[in-house]
Parts: sequence; C-alpha cells; structure tokens
Amino acid sequence: MPLVPFAAFGPDRSPFDSSYCDRVENVLPIQGGWGPFPSFRALPGVAPLPELPPMGAALVYVSNGAYRPFAGTQHHLYMLNTGTLAWDDKSKAGGYNGAVGIRWGMTQYGDNFLASNGQDNPQWIDVTTATAFADMPTAPKAYNIDAVGDFVFLSHLQSNQRMCQWSGLNQPFFWTPRQQSSDFQAFPDGGEIMGTASSPNGLVIFSAESIREGTLALETPLVFNFKVSVPNHGCLAPRSIISTGEGIFYYSDDGFYKYANPPTPIGLERIDKWFLDNVAADAIYDMYGGEDPIRKIVYWAFQSRNNALAATFDKILLYHYSLDQWSLLNPGILLTGMIDATYVGKTLDGLNSIGDLDHLPFSLDSRAWSGSTPVVAAFDQNGYLGFFDEGNPPMQAILQTGDAQLNEATRTMIFGWRPLTDAATLQGNVATKEYPGDTPRWRSYIGNNRVGIIPQQVSGLFHRFELTIPSTQTNPQYWTAAHGLEPIDAQPDGEQ
Repeated sequence: MPLVPFAAFGPDRSPFDSSYCDRVENVLPIQGGWGPFPSFRALPGVAPLPELPPMGAALVYVSNGAYRPFAGTQHHLYMLNTGTLAWDDKSKAGGYNGAVGIRWGMTQYGDNFLASNGQDNPQWIDVTTATAFADMPTAPKAYNIDAVGDFVFLSHLQSNQRMCQWSGLNQPFFWTPRQQSSDFQAFPDGGEIMGTASSPNGLVIFSAESIREGTLALETPLVFNFKVSVPNHGCLAPRSIISTGEGIFYYSDDGFYKYANPPTPIGLERIDKWFLDNVAADAIYDMYGGEDPIRKIVYWAFQSRNNALAATFDKILLYHYSLDQWSLLNPGILLTGMIDATYVGKTLDGLNSIGDLDHLPFSLDSRAWSGSTPVVAAFDQNGYLGFFDEGNPPMQAILQTGDAQLNEATRTMIFGWRPLTDAATLQGNVATKEYPGDTPRWRSYIGNNRVGIIPQQVSGLFHRFELTIPSTQTNPQYWTAAHGLEPIDAQPDGEQ
C-alpha cells in the first residue's frame, strides 16, 4: 500500500484537499515530514524578574561571541547578571512611568543598547560597562526605535503618531533637526506608524494603512527619501514585524505576509481565518513575533480565546520560511514574554553553579551553554527565563493526514497502520467518513505494538489518521522524524 503522508497544517483549506489537515501541533517542519519541537524548561538558578510582566526583552551582543539578556517592565530595565544569575536593576534613578500594556522598543547601536517606550525619554546604556541606563539627551519620546545604517531612527513619536525623527550621522545622541544630517518627517496619510525594519537600502516603515520605504540619500539635503511602496495595506500589530535574513514578515488586518511589492501572503487559505477565529479579539495588537535562524523559522506568540489571563501567551504559530510550512505550538504553560536568547557561556567547571553534571537542565552539547548561538527563550507566568532547547524532551506531538480514499470508489477495511517514524511510543486514532460531506467519526486511541503497528480495524470510504507521539520519550531515544503511515492489509469492503 502506498505511503499516506502526514498533511500540512492548513485548517482554512477545503476539507477535500487531502494534502492539508486541521491539526498539526508541537512539531517542526522538515523536508517531506515533521520533526520534534523541544519543550520549554525554566533554567534552574536564574532568579525571576523582580517585576511582572516583561514588556520587552532583547539579546544584546557584547564582544567575542558573548551576549547579555535585557528585559523591560513597566517601571524598570533589567540585565541578567552572569555571575549571580539575578536580574540587576539598571534603570535610571527614579525608574520609569510606562503605561500598562505599552511595550519597550529595543535596538543596539555599536556598544550602546537603546530602549524606548513612548512615555519616558529614550534610554541608553553602554553594554561594555553596563553601569545604568540614562536619558538620551534631546531625543524625542517615541514608541519605536531602530538602528538604520549610521543613524538611530525613532518613529511614532509621542507628539505625533505619524512622525519619525532620526539622529545625526554617526551621532546617536545628536537630535537637532537639519544639523549633522539629523531631521524629522511627518507623513500625511497611512495612520499611526506601527514599526520599522532595516532593509539593504535603508528601512521599511509599517503604518496601520500603508507601507513606505525610506532610502538613504546622503548626497542630498533630504538624507532620507520616503516613498509609499504599498498603499491601502499596512500592519495591525507592532511586535508582529520580524526582520530576518530571508525578508521581513508581519501581520496585517487580513493575514500574515512577507514584505515585497506587492506583499506575499503566507497564510492565505491556510491559517489566516483560523487565527482570527482563535486569537483573543483584544489581544491581536499585542501578539509577539521573533525568529530562530538556526531552525529557519519565524514565530508569533499570541493569547487565545481560551486564555482569560491578560498579557500572557498560550499559543505560538510557527512558520518555516524555507519550506513554506506552518505548525502550531501548544507549550502547555502560560508565557509572558518571548526573546531570542542565549544562556551565559559556561565552562565544564562553571556548570557546577547550576547543579551537578548528572542533573543539568540541558545536555552538555546544548546551544544554551555556549553563550553565543541564540535559541528561542521565553519568560513563564512567574517571570522565570527558560528555553525551547534541543536538549529538552520533545513536546507531545500531534500529526494528521487528510481524508484518504484507500481504494477508488469503494469502502476499505484496514486491520491496522504502521507510522513511518523512529519514535518508540505511539498513540493512534482513525476517523472514517461514508461520503465526502459526512462528519468524521473518530475511534478510540490505541497504542502501538512491539513492531510499531497501531492495530486498529476500521472500515469506511475515507480514512483520516491521527498520530500522537507522547512527550515521555527518553534521551537518547528522542524521536527525529515522522513522515506518514502505511495502512495494513487494506481490503475493498463494498461500495456503500
């Protein structure tokens, strides 16, 4: 019997398109199939954030492959102390007056880490000394901050939501307009500026109802030339904008896109409608996007309608931009912030500060110990920093096929099915339909036998298979791939 492949995640697709299905959870797309996605684990020894919830976080490069995690809350800016494993308060004297729900924008400019929340003066700190944050002199209050070439670029100013302003050339603390190449620009249309992203020639400015490109024109008095590249289409969620080496991704009012002219829809007829049906209506604006360049994914964490706790994320949509495939992560815990992070670099002797070597939270070859290559990290509901690291046990994975007609024009009786996977422990279920518009009838879950077969005797015109791989797989037997299944002894069973 030919292999029945596990389908792609596309709950918006027609139910008669067998290459898509309604449920693909906690897996990473791989070529021709699916791989495991690691579970979240808070890192022992690291103190929780002193104030909750985190309202922005960033991984800041220092030197020689070393990074420092920073996090912002309503009233404070913190840095993780790599010696004490506590969050040191690096706020300026008196703290901050940020509003509830207003997130920090963050960027790095040389050795300076910059942060802005629209309510307080933009902040800066020298990451090589990391003494304390201070006001950026004369810089206007703004919700968004970015480094664009040799400029610091502020947008959505407190005084004008359609205005941007940039620093002097190679002078991040110089903000006098029309001097040293510093200037400002207010746009007459497009609505509020949601955010910016650097591009090869300058930057892309995402407003609520339009997208502009700003190209550097240093040979002219204008410094930047701004031109609308996409009219009547904008960005709905400021933190959904993700700038990667493969392009810029964002969420608009009609779905997920990759920036181009015209924009490329990446969720159309796959997950756009499903997302609107599942996200909490008042939480779309607060969805959070990020990238894992090693796994070649971008992701958007969001609050679902089943989650009543504000300012938390319980679902993560994952998009593999190289394979053009979606997946859904259900981490099983509430997250309060996402960050591309590394743990502090540790020598073998230094790992003793975390615990004895037999009980380390991650394997010794984990990227989390290197202190260099970023992994996807998050803050849990209690403010503890943790990682979705390959050394963690995989999350419980759920895969489905589309509706498969195993024998043309006839019903089919199967006597079991063999999943093509190297997972040792499996649970399987089958739904059948007697005609195309029939409601699927699911049977009971059954475990695999000693030769990897799910012994399930089922008859129907269409079969839909669902495989669950529990999270109890043990290292080094973590599974690596699941591609499809082979029905066992599929026999014609009549026309009706």
